[in-house]
Amino acid sequence: MFRKSFRQLGMAIVIGGMPMLMAEAAGSIVCWTDENGRRACGDRVPPQYARQERKVYDDAGRVVQTLPRQKTPEEIEAEARRAADLEARRRRAAEQAAYDRFLLTTFADVGELEKTRDNRLQTLDGRLNLARDTLRENRRGVEQLKGQIADVEEAGRKVPSRLTRQLETFETAVEDNRRAVGKLREERDVIRDKFDRDIARYRELKGLGATPAESSSVSSSREDDED
Repeated sequence: MFRKSFRQLGMAIVIGGMPMLMAEAAGSIVCWTDENGRRACGDRVPPQYARQERKVYDDAGRVVQTLPRQKTPEEIEAEARRAADLEARRRRAAEQAAYDRFLLTTFADVGELEKTRDNRLQTLDGRLNLARDTLRENRRGVEQLKGQIADVEEAGRKVPSRLTRQLETFETAVEDNRRAVGKLREERDVIRDKFDRDIARYRELKGLGATPAESSSVSSSREDDED
């Protein structure tokens, strides 16, 4: 019955005109569902139905190809997000593999990593301590200038502009050095945390187990009263 209906459809296509005749001669018919839910067939799909799934039949009524429906904008966007996420994960995996090779080829053992960490922290601690010393000196200068200005005011004299300018200069230096100390502290934390991660990863790559719960041999040079 199905085979007969396609022969009849072929006759209708021939009667309908030359394009339909060419489609039947090529041995394929495309079918789609119209707005009333009925199946319609022809040599080409009308534009208004091009987004639907379509089936291509041969002249014997057999499905030879299924053309998928067009994807919605939301589906296209979701696929783009999935592709971007997959690419990001692939890139992170490649970067991690490259960094693993760097660790294994640069450091002979965990001890070398720890020594490198300690040297970096010692260098940074030297800069941090110098910045703290400078900050203390600046603060001391501010207090001395404030005392001088108070003495002048108590004596009923006009405060020299020189003292005012010096006080402003020292106060600015205090703020600058306070920020410098804070930045160096943050840098120290970043370096220590990075080496902690590197050491843990190195031990994992070497099959050495978890990192022992011990701190760096370099004691932190933090002083809570210096911020």
